[in-house]
Amino acid sequence: MKKETIGFMLGLFVLFGGYVAVQNYYIQQQMNATTTADQGVVGSSTQNLANNDAASGIPKQKPLELGASATEQPPQPLTVANLDDLFIKSDRIDLAFTPTGGCISDNLMLGEKIAYNDSTPVSVIENHNICKAYGFRLRAKNVIDLRNQPAGIMKTTDGAIKIVQRSNGLEITRIFKFSPDRYDGDLQIIVKNISQQFQNTSVDFEIGATSDNRNHGSGMFSAVPPQYHSVAVRLPDGTVNRKTTPFEEKASYELLLSESSSFFSWMTADSLYWMNTVIPLTQTPIGFEALRTDYNLRKDLHSAIDQTMYEAWVKQPVNLSPGQATEFNYKIYIGPKNETILKNYDQYHLSETIDYGFLKIIARPMYHLMSFIHSIVANWGTAIIILTIMLNILFLPLNIKAFASGQKMQKLQPEMKAIQEKYKDDKQMASREMMALMAKGGANPLGGCLPLLPQIPVFFALDSCFRHTFELRQAPFYFWIKDLTQHDPYFLLPVLMAALMIASQKMMPMPSMDPTQAKMMKIIPIVFSVLMIFYPSGLALYIITNTLLSIIRQVFLTRYYKKA
Repeated sequence: MKKETIGFMLGLFVLFGGYVAVQNYYIQQQMNATTTADQGVVGSSTQNLANNDAASGIPKQKPLELGASATEQPPQPLTVANLDDLFIKSDRIDLAFTPTGGCISDNLMLGEKIAYNDSTPVSVIENHNICKAYGFRLRAKNVIDLRNQPAGIMKTTDGAIKIVQRSNGLEITRIFKFSPDRYDGDLQIIVKNISQQFQNTSVDFEIGATSDNRNHGSGMFSAVPPQYHSVAVRLPDGTVNRKTTPFEEKASYELLLSESSSFFSWMTADSLYWMNTVIPLTQTPIGFEALRTDYNLRKDLHSAIDQTMYEAWVKQPVNLSPGQATEFNYKIYIGPKNETILKNYDQYHLSETIDYGFLKIIARPMYHLMSFIHSIVANWGTAIIILTIMLNILFLPLNIKAFASGQKMQKLQPEMKAIQEKYKDDKQMASREMMALMAKGGANPLGGCLPLLPQIPVFFALDSCFRHTFELRQAPFYFWIKDLTQHDPYFLLPVLMAALMIASQKMMPMPSMDPTQAKMMKIIPIVFSVLMIFYPSGLALYIITNTLLSIIRQVFLTRYYKKA
């Protein structure tokens, strides 16, 4: 075993070293190509460009006259000053930018892995030759895609990355700056008219994209949880428009959200646990667009991947006279959908990016209660068990009422059987007689079910809570349960669940019913447990604890009513 492990690690090291070498070679070739392409178009050095920008003194949120020098002097070259300028590293994230287009090519969540048994780092933004995060395009009469065009990139003295591109008489400057120990950063965009003509266009940038790989990736038998991808925008009135992965096949292209000129609180491209979100800080109307596109990405000559991409774009209208500039400012959040972390961004309402569904009015308080319990017991599985006990105490009066109704029905069973035998040829008469008997005995055939109805939405709210709680991701319980958001790898919890449900059913007083209904009642626990096989272990833990508590409650109530 040790030899296999050592061999595996050596192989992994060789593969990783080869990957890094090829990647560095590719980046250097891109840089050389970019530099060569730009030599005949623009002037002298990236450093001169930075000095020229600093001297221009652009105020925020309004056009600025730059003077004649902005159009008379030849533009500077667009090059990468240094290979290290392509990277931003902090305590939380590791970002890499492409030498062409200045797009984010890689974004690793430091300290986060895709599964408890897979150390591959999490990458939030999907990037390939189709979608490039924070890449730009111009839209006037024609669409000009700048995501594969030359870019001048340099790192400033305060650690920010400055990216400059020129096209169609416009110079677009992006400045990215991220905090050392946070998931958020600042994005400043400056658009200058360096032509002699009035510019009326839209400068759009892609927030990023999430993908749904149909032929590979997470699944029922995978340790990676299913990823529900979506794009969403929050409007100033608090409305959140969200478009999620469709369950049915649709057209290959679909415009999900679109607004040409509006205000919005944030826009996000996200998955179940991660999000890439942009928050406008400039108080001017900005458009947005979200779309779904099906692609067939051919990896080689023999295989292909069907992929559905969910793209989110921000559209910035630009109207500039010659020599004018305008500025847009954004807050960027690239990181986990963790309620505790998102609480630091309450002024932007980022907690609303977590989609608990239509039962969020129940699911969110459940999360906060469970989180409080976890702060005391320091184990999420134990917190789920304690939460289940608390809910059982809350619903105890309803359960006692349901049990009492069942006991009354049980006492009437002999008389009900006699009525059924007496009127076996007249079902309507038998039904009337039994209803009269139950009314006389104070029994209600639905009395055992109605008190349990309020518990149904709580169950589904807990399911949503367990699925969307980031802290449960890769959180172990004890023994073989390593991730409470994953199903039991050995299926022991569903088996235990079925056994406890059958035991609980045998102890429960059952009304008289025909043999077919009786058989159906007996197989319900087995069917339910089979359906729960691939549900999160946290939810299975809740059901097992709840069923065990119901058995204990059944024993005590049975003894109490026998004495009475």
